[in-house]
Amino acid sequence: MIYVFKGRMIDGVSDSAIENAMVVVVDEEIVYAGPFSASEVPEGAEVVDIGQGTIMPGFIDCHTHLVGRHTAGSYARDDDTLLSAAHEIGILLDAGFTSLRDMSVNGFDMARAVDRGYLRGPRIMPGGRVLSPTAGHVDVELNQSKDYYNKTDRLSRLCDGVDDCLLAAREQFRHGAKFIKICATGGVSSPADNLEDVQFSPEEMRAISGEAARRGAYVTAHIFHDAGARQAIENGITCVEHGVALERETLKLMATKNIPLVTTLSVCLGVAKIPGLPPDIAVKTKKCAEDNIRTIKMALEEGVLIALGTDFSNSPNSPYSKNGKEFEAMVRAGMSAIESIKAGTSNAAKLLSFGERLGVLAKGKLADIVVVNGNPLEDINVICDSENVHLVMKNGVVEKNIL
Repeated sequence: MIYVFKGRMIDGVSDSAIENAMVVVVDEEIVYAGPFSASEVPEGAEVVDIGQGTIMPGFIDCHTHLVGRHTAGSYARDDDTLLSAAHEIGILLDAGFTSLRDMSVNGFDMARAVDRGYLRGPRIMPGGRVLSPTAGHVDVELNQSKDYYNKTDRLSRLCDGVDDCLLAAREQFRHGAKFIKICATGGVSSPADNLEDVQFSPEEMRAISGEAARRGAYVTAHIFHDAGARQAIENGITCVEHGVALERETLKLMATKNIPLVTTLSVCLGVAKIPGLPPDIAVKTKKCAEDNIRTIKMALEEGVLIALGTDFSNSPNSPYSKNGKEFEAMVRAGMSAIESIKAGTSNAAKLLSFGERLGVLAKGKLADIVVVNGNPLEDINVICDSENVHLVMKNGVVEKNIL
C-alpha cells in the first residue's frame, strides 16, 4: 500500500515546519519526507490532503504505568487489571502515542501481545516492577508485610541489601525487562519517606546497574532531590525520571555523560492544584512544581537531552486520552513548542533506542505518523487531546482515521 500525506509537516528534528510538504509511505516505511515540489506523487498512491492540519511523527511516552487499576476498580484481581490495561493502551494509540516505555508488571504480557498483533496499541518497551528499598518511595502499603507486598503489587518490588537487589533486577529481566527503574529518592505520595531522602546504598545501586550493564540494558531512577541524583549518577544510573530539584552542577554532569532527563511535568504541575490534599502532601507538591520548572530551565541551558514522559496511569487526574498534555506542560515550564515536540519524538526515540527507525519523518524510518487538527507551533494545545488527533499510523497501518 502506498500513501501520500500532503500538507504542513513537523519532522521531529527541524526547528520549523515545512508548510507544503509531502510524506510518502510504502508498506511500513517512509520513502520520502520533504517539500511537495521536490518529489513526484507515486502512481497508485492514496493521497491524503490534510488541509489545515499538521503531519507529525508518532508520539513517544518514556514514562507510563500500564497498571489498569482505575478501569478495573479497587477490588480487582490481577487478571482484571491486565485486561483493563490491555483495553487502555488503545486509548493511548488514539491519542497519537505509537510507542511507550512502561513501568509495571503488565507491560511484559502486553508488549508481546502487541508485537504479535493480538492487541491494538503502541509498541511497548517494558521495564517491569519499580525497585525500591523498604520504606522507600513505592512502599505505600505500610500495614502489609514486605513478602505479601512483593507477591501482590503489580507496580513495585521492595528489595534490601545487595543480594536482594540483584535478585529483584534479575526477576525483571527473567520476565523480559529492557531496562530497570529504581527509586533513588523519596517522593510526593509516599508515606514513609521525605523528598530529600537518598534511597538505596551505593553498593545496592552498583549491583542493580552492573546487572543491567551485563545484559546490555540500563537503569533509570526516580529522582526528586539533587543528593539522590548525584549518588545515582556516580553508581551507574544512566537516566533520570522527574529530575525535580536538581542543581546546575548535576545537570552539567548529566550533559557530559549524555544522561537524559524524562519530564513528568503535567502531573507535577497539576497535582499542586488539586483541592483538598492532605497538608503534608500539599506542601510537597507546591515545592516540587516550583523546583521542577527551575530544573527544566537549567537543563535546557546546559544541553541535557530532555525526553517526554507523563507518569500517567489513566487515573481521573491522568487520563490517557489527554496524554498529550505533557507537551503543553513543557511549554508552560519554559520550553518552546518545537522543543517540547522534539522531546516527545526524536529525543524520546533516542532514549528508547528507537532512534534509527522512529521519532522522525525521514526516508528509511518506520511509518509512525500522526495528523493533528491545527498547527501546534502556534497553539501547543492542538496535540493535548485525542479528539484533536485525526489520524494515527503505526508501522504503515492506519490505526485511526477521523479526517
